[in-house]
Amino acid sequence: MRQTISSTTMRGHTDMVGAAAFYHDGERIVTGSNDKTLRIWDVQKATLVEEPFEGHQSSVLSVAISPDDTCIASGGVDMTVVIWNIKSKQRVLDPLVKHTDWVLSVCFSPDGKRLASGSGDCTVVVWDTEAGTVLETLRHRDSVWTVAFSPDGLKLASGSLCTVWVWSTHTNIELLFEIDAHQLSVQSVVWSPDGQQLISASEDKTVRFWNSLNGGQIGQPCTGHIDSIRSLAISSDGSFIATASLDNTVRLWSTKTHQQIALELQHTAWALCVAISSNGALLASGAYDGKVFLWPIRRILEQHRVQERLKEGRDHDELMQSIVETFGPFPESNVHTITEGPTSFLANSFSNTTEIPPETKEARDPRGPEHKESDEDVDPLDKQQECNDTSQNLSPKLGTILLPAADSERYGNALIERIGDR
Repeated sequence: MRQTISSTTMRGHTDMVGAAAFYHDGERIVTGSNDKTLRIWDVQKATLVEEPFEGHQSSVLSVAISPDDTCIASGGVDMTVVIWNIKSKQRVLDPLVKHTDWVLSVCFSPDGKRLASGSGDCTVVVWDTEAGTVLETLRHRDSVWTVAFSPDGLKLASGSLCTVWVWSTHTNIELLFEIDAHQLSVQSVVWSPDGQQLISASEDKTVRFWNSLNGGQIGQPCTGHIDSIRSLAISSDGSFIATASLDNTVRLWSTKTHQQIALELQHTAWALCVAISSNGALLASGAYDGKVFLWPIRRILEQHRVQERLKEGRDHDELMQSIVETFGPFPESNVHTITEGPTSFLANSFSNTTEIPPETKEARDPRGPEHKESDEDVDPLDKQQECNDTSQNLSPKLGTILLPAADSERYGNALIERIGDR
């Protein structure tokens, strides 16, 4: 059975959502869409805050929020960059016109005084955000898909066909070095919070880590996506990254081990953009079908920890503590002991009418991956699930633990049962 993770879906756009950015206060998110609009969402209520920002003549491909959360920058197919006042929803300046092809990426400098834009016309333009004038035009050999200022604002990274370019922005902008980074276009690049590393994601399905001082590769690439990676985001503490891919998934990766650290976050269409809130509580993603998704990061990571402990065959007490940490706290009267026995856990609803999310229904065999069943064995999880679909009577059995599911308000109590020999 496939495991999934619950998300909150926000609807409002009428076409694909290709850009997203959290406000620095973590309370709101702005998204840009092929429907030519920008929309702002309240992440606590999962609702639109107000009417959309309208002004682009075609698809919005990139959005960025100023460091003080007062302005939004957007770029799109109409080849313009627009800076908006968030409160008034009006343009701060006339559209910034310089590019001769789609504006694929925009980003503010840490002090908010400059804005960089990357375009299909093979240039990066650096703008003065107050005057709207061009400070520098930087030329690439191919389309520029992504731009990002370093945390101290002294460098600028830009991603193009197979390469990442690193520029000094201290005085006059100059190219420091070029990284031969990927086999296909670099779609997204971010800096680590300490500025020591650059991280790039590509159409070649990989994420790679680079020393920002000399461009040397750090460790092995992140591999696992089966289609192009379109977007990359990093947590504020730098401990993990998230990637959005045309394989319809968002994945989380450790920046230390470069390994995937959670189940894939499944989408119903291409995942085109991803953003992480500054407090690390939420992940937002936008998809080709026009939906915006909010994901609870803490729950995702804790669930992964429990699954890893199950897979590794941890002892009973440690396993129980993992479950309590993930799904608890819960009333003591609802806790029953789990009998030791060979097999997996199964989650069922304590109510005949409550649906349990798929991620709570299955866990790996606690005996570890080395255990082999005979060819005659029938998977008790699949067998039990078939029974659950038709059963009208469900009651706790000996050797069970009753505890709240990951989202108790929505799903009620879940019955976690150790399946013994049957």
